[in-house]
Amino acid sequence: MQKNGEVRPRFTQPSKMRKRVIARPVGSSVRLKCAASGNPRPDINLMPKHSGKYTCHVSNKAGEINATYKVEVIQRTNSKPILTGTHPVNTTVDYGGTASFQCKVRSDVKPVIQWLKRVEPGDENKFNSTIEVGDHRFVVLPTGEVWSRPDGSYLNKLLIARAKEEDAGMYICLGANTMGYSFRSAYLTVLPDLKPQNKAVPTASSPGLPWPVIIGIPAGVAFILGTALLWFCQSKRTCSSSSSSSALPTAQRLPAPNRDRACPAVTPQPANGDKDCLSYEDYIAHQQLLLAQGGAGLAPKVYPKIYTDIHTHTHSHVDGKVHQHQHIHYQC
Repeated sequence: MQKNGEVRPRFTQPSKMRKRVIARPVGSSVRLKCAASGNPRPDINLMPKHSGKYTCHVSNKAGEINATYKVEVIQRTNSKPILTGTHPVNTTVDYGGTASFQCKVRSDVKPVIQWLKRVEPGDENKFNSTIEVGDHRFVVLPTGEVWSRPDGSYLNKLLIARAKEEDAGMYICLGANTMGYSFRSAYLTVLPDLKPQNKAVPTASSPGLPWPVIIGIPAGVAFILGTALLWFCQSKRTCSSSSSSSALPTAQRLPAPNRDRACPAVTPQPANGDKDCLSYEDYIAHQQLLLAQGGAGLAPKVYPKIYTDIHTHTHSHVDGKVHQHQHIHYQC
């Protein structure tokens, strides 16, 4: 770079200018690269010379550069493309991995390189269009760019990403030009998936019952159980009371007419405020007093929950004394 800002010319695509000798058959076309830059903008001129040489001359005020190509014109031959090298080769890939095939073709003119996959028996209806090569049918796969190599051959690659079981099978590389075609096959093997597959466990769907029903059903069941338990306890208590009453000895029960008699008809007011019944001690004292006086005892007053059994005994002694006393069995 000079002081006034001028810059000498330079080629901007030197990698595409490495091949300076280019062979092309009669009637074909060729493109010579001669891109350059500089300041001020340089002038680019492509000048033919003798013996098929072409010189690219680039110049500006700061300087100049040159590049010379040699174009060899060859006669067309009646030859089809030839697949060179050992590719494509059989390949094995893990499930979900990436596999690649490559194909190298030598041809007088730029060939058409295409990748095909053999259609397995029974899979014909899966593809809209297939082509027949030899005794098999193939489906055409997307093909990337074809690269030209310095030795005059052409290279193309096929990339298979995230390989699956259905990607396994026969692949062929087909190179064609106006004289014919050639192909070579290779097989892809996809190893089975070793990762455990998480199968979704079906979950029972919620019936979507309303909240009153969800709450009311348990409450109703609890109410029924509580009622049954209360009835059972009450029945058991009643049976226990009946058993206690029937367990008394027969001698301690009053006859039917005298049962429920325990209190006199006319009694003074007891101290505890009970207006209907004497205490047991007062009743016994009163009865003994009446018997000593030769009078009849007070008629007992009927009470529904008091049971008495009164027996009068008379004893005669040797000395001529007669004693009479009364036994009262009292049960509430």
